[in-house]
Amino acid sequence: MKENMRLLAGQRFLLEDDKSFWQVLSGQVEVYAVPSSGKLSFRRCYLMELTSGEAVFPAMDEFEEVRIQIYAVNDAVLSCTTLSGAEPSELRPLMEHWFRSLVRIPWLRLIADKGDDMLRQWQQADMLADFTDRESLLEEFVQHEELLSTLLGMRFGAEDERHSRRILQKKNAKKTMVENGIRSLLGEEQLFAGTWTQNRSNHLLSEVEYVVEQAAKALSMPTSFLGNMKDKVQDKEPVALLRRFLQQGNMQMRLVSLPEGWYKKDTGVMIGFYTPPGHHEKLLAAFIPDSPESYRILLREKPEGIPLTDAEVKNIAKDAFQCYAGFPSRALKLWDLVKFMFHQCWKADYRTIIICSLFAGLIPLATPIITETIFQDIIPILDRQGLATVTQALMVTSFTTAALGIVRSVAVMRISSRIEISAEAAMWGRLMSLPTKFFRRFTVGELASRMAGIGIAKNLASGEFVGSILSFIFSFWSIFLMCYYSLKLTAAAIGVWIVYSLFVALVLRRVLFFQRKIIEAGNKSAGTVQQIFAGLSKFRVQGAEEQAYNLWTRAFGEHWNWSLKLRWQNNYTSIISSIQPFILTLILYWIAVYGMNEVGPDGRTVKQGIGYAQFIAFNAAYSSFNGVVGGVIGLVSQYFAIQPQLENLRPILEAVPESGEEKHEAGRLTGALEVSHVSFAYTHMVPDDKGGVKEVEGKEVLSDVSFSVAAGENVAIVGKSGSGKSTLVRLLLGFEEPKRGSVSFDGQDLSELSLPSVRSQMGVVLQNGQLMTGDIYTNIVGTRLLTQEDAWQAAEAAGIAEDIAEMPMGMQTVISEGSSNISGGQRQRLLIARALVGKPRLLIFDEATSALDNRSQAIVTKSLDRLRATRIIVAHRLSTIRNCDRIIVMDDGKVAEQGTFNELLEKGGLFSELVKRQVA
Repeated sequence: MKENMRLLAGQRFLLEDDKSFWQVLSGQVEVYAVPSSGKLSFRRCYLMELTSGEAVFPAMDEFEEVRIQIYAVNDAVLSCTTLSGAEPSELRPLMEHWFRSLVRIPWLRLIADKGDDMLRQWQQADMLADFTDRESLLEEFVQHEELLSTLLGMRFGAEDERHSRRILQKKNAKKTMVENGIRSLLGEEQLFAGTWTQNRSNHLLSEVEYVVEQAAKALSMPTSFLGNMKDKVQDKEPVALLRRFLQQGNMQMRLVSLPEGWYKKDTGVMIGFYTPPGHHEKLLAAFIPDSPESYRILLREKPEGIPLTDAEVKNIAKDAFQCYAGFPSRALKLWDLVKFMFHQCWKADYRTIIICSLFAGLIPLATPIITETIFQDIIPILDRQGLATVTQALMVTSFTTAALGIVRSVAVMRISSRIEISAEAAMWGRLMSLPTKFFRRFTVGELASRMAGIGIAKNLASGEFVGSILSFIFSFWSIFLMCYYSLKLTAAAIGVWIVYSLFVALVLRRVLFFQRKIIEAGNKSAGTVQQIFAGLSKFRVQGAEEQAYNLWTRAFGEHWNWSLKLRWQNNYTSIISSIQPFILTLILYWIAVYGMNEVGPDGRTVKQGIGYAQFIAFNAAYSSFNGVVGGVIGLVSQYFAIQPQLENLRPILEAVPESGEEKHEAGRLTGALEVSHVSFAYTHMVPDDKGGVKEVEGKEVLSDVSFSVAAGENVAIVGKSGSGKSTLVRLLLGFEEPKRGSVSFDGQDLSELSLPSVRSQMGVVLQNGQLMTGDIYTNIVGTRLLTQEDAWQAAEAAGIAEDIAEMPMGMQTVISEGSSNISGGQRQRLLIARALVGKPRLLIFDEATSALDNRSQAIVTKSLDRLRATRIIVAHRLSTIRNCDRIIVMDDGKVAEQGTFNELLEKGGLFSELVKRQVA
């Protein structure tokens, strides 16, 4: 028996009878699974979309917890037929199509791919071909439908549990873990699994505050920021809370796995979990190095600390966070960089270098004295015993000097490695915190070239640099000994060194000029190369490879020419450096032979000015001094090579980060915002009269823009190209600062807020947004504490889940650089999924759906409708904003009109013209 039913567009129908099925005669419908209980009536699971000729079957659930619901996309007519009244030949293809459509659902496809035999049968085109009679066919069908109902019930149950846990999380301000069989916790979540209990949630803030304070002290960072954090982060999750505290103190952290024996060497400052003996609860602790070979455990309960031994390390979690110091949130000078590098090293290493340099300057004094003794007192009388004694003394001084050199080299190596790690981390953290307008001044290649200078600049604070300076200072003992043997020879040696140093200074002045030119040309060359590679496909499409080559040769040619000139200057230095010792030796020998003897009236030598033993001793003392001075001059040359690299870093150091030290946390936002009398103009870099560049303000892009958006409101911003829509979005995100007026969130001026605390509560898709190189899962969740299930939900909301499920690696599919292995629509939907996965309080979409077809657009729109978040949508396709609560029309940088879609259409103004253009 058949009966027809008509559903109007938007109407829903629940299948109550499990003895009948419904076949679509005309129109289009969507099929959902819904829980039969009314506890969470808003929960729905999308199953499939059906058109004419396809059938919907009921859920065969013996517990009656799951029902099937039909939603009419447009006007549809359906026919109801009893299962017992239909012919097997009619039922079989409809049932097989039903199951094939079900197994395309991403989460069911995932279970099937893992090896479930019954679900794998659903993928077969003739799964029911062996069942020819009605009874066996219905019996097999019921078994598969019961499996479907069981899986749907488990999914709804898991969602209910997750929803309850999230509510509990908000009430208690703690992080909870959703225990689900198909979830695997990754990364930072493993570290915190099962850690935060009800009794400990109240101590979370105090524990985090204590360990961050200890980490800051160990990294020589200020701790004054802690007093401003207590009342503003109560609802943070543990990892987010720890990261926020560290960021507020200009520190960074990363998750590491602790290797065996890590506490016996200098591994840096760590924050992790420690379980005291006799306790079952993990405590947040800071692992602070007391020396390069030992650590101490610092707990809030035991501030005096616990030495970290082989027995105690067993009570520490295998994963921890390594902490890195950063620069202050203000404009820095080069001296600030040098001071920072000095502070990140062990003071004991500098003491070691000072002591070794002192003795390394004193011990070589024994060599000239012993040499004089050998040639003056021992050799003339053939004293073999005395010769053996002084030889042993020379060997002792040699081995002592070598030992001091080894000890100093270890300290130098340790200082260099610590400076390299800390300075690199601080500089990259600094670069990532700079405002977006800073990056308009430089190309990517130029910034990479500038950042490479930190590896060279670290030599300024390295132990080798410091040790060479100290060796030069302590080498003055050798000068005193040279003066003891001969003032005349000493004055001659010093005079030659002064002349040589003046010549080197003149050459180095030219070298400094060429070094600056080389770095300037290198920055341009790096930027050009990066741009050529980024646009290589466009060059090939246009057949313009020769033009690309010409661009490179012009940029590289300038760099090469300056490098050639620098080499000539270095050649001059090398020639003089090779001649100088020979000339100095000739002068010293001539003075010693002819210039120091007393001559009588008859022309004969009456008294020799210096004996051969004293001259050999002087020569030994001079050799020691000569080596040190030569090293210092080489060090000065190295400094002149480093100075341009430091100057190259100056723009990064002088730029002020977005979150300055005086800015405060935004707290939990409701989504309400206000733009009050905002005017804005972009700035441009133009040449100035002195040969440099200066910043000039252009025409105002926004002029006296004012509007407000209530929490939860859906607002669209439209207008012609160039009307200021995207600029307004950049102001809302804090990428730019208004020339006049203010942007406020919940009544708080954005200019006074910490931008990360605001942006972390936003979901944003920009007009030219890009994906990271990496797998899809990482691209969607980023660094958030979320699982693959959360990523799948976001993907479903963005209409990309089906595409991901069809990819061979699913969520682990790797996105290549430039997203060249996916389509533009897929890239845009992944960006939307990234924005939705964190369930933000405020959504900002700037042309986020321009590459989507109507079906994907409809899925995204429905997903956004289910979110309780403020939405600001910038769109050119006016059909996508028909249901917005309010539409703001921009024209020439001003708000021209406001109202609903129908109100603006009836008004017949600018919006009406825009609609007519698109309709036409």
